[in-house]
Amino acid sequence: MAFDPFLAVSLSSGAELVIHIPGNLGQDGVVYRLDYYPPFGHPAPNTTIASKDIRDVIKFSQALPGTKYDFWLYYSNATHNTLTWTANFTTVPDPPSGLSVLVKSGKTAVISWNPPAHGSFTSFKLKINPLVHIADQKPQPTTIDNIDGTQYVLKDLIPGATYQVQAFTVFENKESAAYTSRNFTTKPNTPGKFIVWFRNETTLLVLWQPPYPAAIYTHYKVSIDPPDANDSILYVEKEGEPPGPAQAAFKGLVPGRAYNISVQTMSEDEISTPTTAQYRTVPLKPQKIMFDRDKITKNSFVVHWEPPSGRSEFDKYQISLGTKKTPPVPRPREESTQLEFNNLEPGKTYSVIVKTVSGKVTSWPVSAEVTLKPLPVLNLRSSTDEKTGIITISWQPDPNSTQDSYEVSYHEVESTIGDSNTVTTNKTEISLEALLPGRKYAITVQALSKDQQSVEKVIYVTTRPSAPIIEDLKPMVDGLNISWKSDVNSKQDQYEIHWIRNDTNEVNFRTTNESKILLKHLYPGAGYLVKVFAISHGLRSEPHEYFQPVFPKPPTNMTIEKTTSNSVIVQWSAPEGSLISEYAIRYRTDSDNQWVKLPAVHNTEAEVTDMTPGERYTIQVNTVSYGLESNEPQQLNHTVRPNPVSNINPLVDSNNVTLEWPRPEGRVETYIVNWRESTNPSVVHKRNVTQNQNTTGLVRLLVGDLMPGEEYIFDIQAISNDLESDITVLRTRTMPLIQSEVVVVNNQQSTDTISLRYTPTPQTSSKFDRYRFSLSEPGIPDQEKLANDSDRLVTFTGLIPGRLYNITVWTVSHDVASQPLQRQDRLYPEPITGINTTHISDTEITLTWASPRGEYNAFEVQYLTTENTFLQNLTLHNSITINDLKPHRNYTFTVIVRSGTESSILRRSLPVSAIFTTKESVPGKVEKFEPVDIQPSDIVFEWSLPTAEQNGVITKYTITYGLEGSKHTSSKDFGPLEYRGVISQLVPGRTYIFKIQAETKIGFGPESTWKQKMPILAPPKPSMQVVPTEVCKSSTTIQIRFRKNYFSEANGPIVSYAIIVAED
Repeated sequence: MAFDPFLAVSLSSGAELVIHIPGNLGQDGVVYRLDYYPPFGHPAPNTTIASKDIRDVIKFSQALPGTKYDFWLYYSNATHNTLTWTANFTTVPDPPSGLSVLVKSGKTAVISWNPPAHGSFTSFKLKINPLVHIADQKPQPTTIDNIDGTQYVLKDLIPGATYQVQAFTVFENKESAAYTSRNFTTKPNTPGKFIVWFRNETTLLVLWQPPYPAAIYTHYKVSIDPPDANDSILYVEKEGEPPGPAQAAFKGLVPGRAYNISVQTMSEDEISTPTTAQYRTVPLKPQKIMFDRDKITKNSFVVHWEPPSGRSEFDKYQISLGTKKTPPVPRPREESTQLEFNNLEPGKTYSVIVKTVSGKVTSWPVSAEVTLKPLPVLNLRSSTDEKTGIITISWQPDPNSTQDSYEVSYHEVESTIGDSNTVTTNKTEISLEALLPGRKYAITVQALSKDQQSVEKVIYVTTRPSAPIIEDLKPMVDGLNISWKSDVNSKQDQYEIHWIRNDTNEVNFRTTNESKILLKHLYPGAGYLVKVFAISHGLRSEPHEYFQPVFPKPPTNMTIEKTTSNSVIVQWSAPEGSLISEYAIRYRTDSDNQWVKLPAVHNTEAEVTDMTPGERYTIQVNTVSYGLESNEPQQLNHTVRPNPVSNINPLVDSNNVTLEWPRPEGRVETYIVNWRESTNPSVVHKRNVTQNQNTTGLVRLLVGDLMPGEEYIFDIQAISNDLESDITVLRTRTMPLIQSEVVVVNNQQSTDTISLRYTPTPQTSSKFDRYRFSLSEPGIPDQEKLANDSDRLVTFTGLIPGRLYNITVWTVSHDVASQPLQRQDRLYPEPITGINTTHISDTEITLTWASPRGEYNAFEVQYLTTENTFLQNLTLHNSITINDLKPHRNYTFTVIVRSGTESSILRRSLPVSAIFTTKESVPGKVEKFEPVDIQPSDIVFEWSLPTAEQNGVITKYTITYGLEGSKHTSSKDFGPLEYRGVISQLVPGRTYIFKIQAETKIGFGPESTWKQKMPILAPPKPSMQVVPTEVCKSSTTIQIRFRKNYFSEANGPIVSYAIIVAED
């Protein structure tokens, strides 16, 4: 038996060889013998295996790694023992062991390993895989082949990057199936330079540049020595790509101490070479600065300071004056904390600054200002303004001193509690306006430089007293009574009074210690200029002057010589032994106490004009000298007759008359009103009306209990201060009454006529001549009926249909009408003549009609719906479109003309009707559509369509059907009177969509849908003549055959067959 086995190799924990023997049938008596060299493996060399135990493969395992094997396979049976196959095979070597990596720098690493413990090798292979991501780069794996030794140096690596090294063993061009691997990271690059970005007493904030090139790293390690910080080692994450400057802060440090700071980059466990520098914290500043005020002179001062409070390291103090001329003065820490500065400028302010110093780092400064005493002023002098009396002090500063202002002080010399004050100024002169008058002062001046004062300079001055003020100067018959007052702040020894007569310039004076004086025996009517002086320390004040005349003598023999209706002439005699410049004339009424002054006159006669009628006047005459009247004026009384009443306006009513007239010009106290009937003048009635003097409006009088329609005569007279005016006469007639009832006669047939019926007004209640009837239209003439006319019907014709009319009725007495009796009514509108249509469709009708004559507001259209609902529509036009009608229906439409509204008398015309039919339309949706019998391949439906939804004559019903999801459909029609139908030839088990529509001559109506899945039932029983056919058989099997068409798929597709075997 000849065959060609083939070799299949797969690698697992050890080498495995699979020998495939195709066509091996496992016959009895056939064996295989497997032999190989070197003799290490399983099964053992020269192993014999029966064919029936092999099946088709022989498996060889447990071979030595990295070894070359030779194989021999022998085939043996009862007649043969043949070498059928020979081959050699090299096993895969084991991977290296003891793999290690020594990182030399950021770009170099040395890889070492040991050969495999078992088997042979010819060379080694390394594969380097970068395990990092670099922006804009994609590092590629590197493979190094044919390495003879057990060490290899990697170069040009990326600093800080992490790599995986894989080591393979190669034997006879075969690599080890497994490999030995190890991850390592190169040293990252050293950070760039760094600086102290911020420092204070306990904090150092350092800022450094990233390494260049940046390469790869994840953190910075920042450390400080001595480790005084709260965290002496900090780890800072890298930020940004490429990274920017980074920073770290050390807190809780000792002020003034020197610290060594180092920065390193980190990548995984590798740390770069450090960058280091030394920085100091800021030492604590001194506590405060003090000055000994007793030792501050014009050229020197002594400063003290307190050392820092708390733990701080520093070497010395540094004291400076803040000027370029004086350099800073160092003072060792161990020496005294005070220092004296000499040879300085007087009055100058110095800023003293004290710091502590640690190395080259100074603390925050502590500063304070000190000002030296300035030098005193020079050439102190005073001057007095002759007009105002203000004293001005001036001086000159010392040119060798610095001063920013001056302090001027003054106090009274003669009193220890007198006036004193201190004023500060930055000028070299000052006006002392606040000095009190009439006093002697000592004035001192000091130069000021901030709060330091120079030595005082003194000068003495005297102020002039204030002028007194004449408070009261009263004239008398032959003299003047004068009093005055002085300023409370002024001092004076006595007063001096001068008086000068104006017409003769005669001068007299007198001194007094009091503040008043009485001057007698002065000439009546003469004018005097009075001056009052105050005297203090021999200085006289400014005078206070006042001009005052003496009372003149009064006039005599005053009389009234001539009077008119509104004027009088007054005469009098001049006095003797008195100066007079003019005469004053004035008057007033009893109702007004305010005097009215007339222009002054120079003779002894005057006329008073424009006097108010009805008023009582008091007229006064007096002498005047220099504007001063005598104290005894002369006066007389005079009364003017009142004006009569005019412009009377009667307000007439039926039983009363209200008389209105404007108040006559002047004064009126009372009105007397008399009245009588013109037909009976002997009976007179009287009424008095009092005039309110505070009102200026109309005067009103109501006269009641009068006869309606009668004429009356009124007499009116005004009274004031017991004087009577002329009589005013008025004739007027009262209004008649109307007590009739008016009824309006109106109907739908008479659309242009309106009639009025009325009842008579009794003649005993009112006097009148006739009735008057009027409509609101100006073109319709009024109608009148005599009072005794027995026909009490009035008809107006030729009116406009539908219009609203205002009806007014009066009684009239000699052209005086009564109050109107008013009614309002509207004529019925004209009906339309007929109804037409301009458009008819299945759901709407447009009606139109001719507009009627007259006025109307709207048209009311009425009709009944198919549900017998009464609908009303209003339109403003002579046409309307009715919507939402039912197709193929008869409708009766009624149109009524409307005039007016429910709130303004609504009238409706006679109705006009017409019948119209809507057109046919598509039918409505079939209401009932459902199956009544369902079989696997056919379905029976029943349906119905209500009469109200037919919308015309139904021509047929159509059922459309098809498989769900399919676009292909079939349809079947049914007659208009058929309400049941069968759909056949359907596929069992499939889902169908059935849709039914009714149709008129207009078209199809909307669809009704039914979804139905056809049932699947057992296949029908085949014919009795159908039997299977035997094909072949054995002792244990029988093969039969039958056709598919033996069974019907009418009740659904056949998915399987059941064969029943029974033993006889």
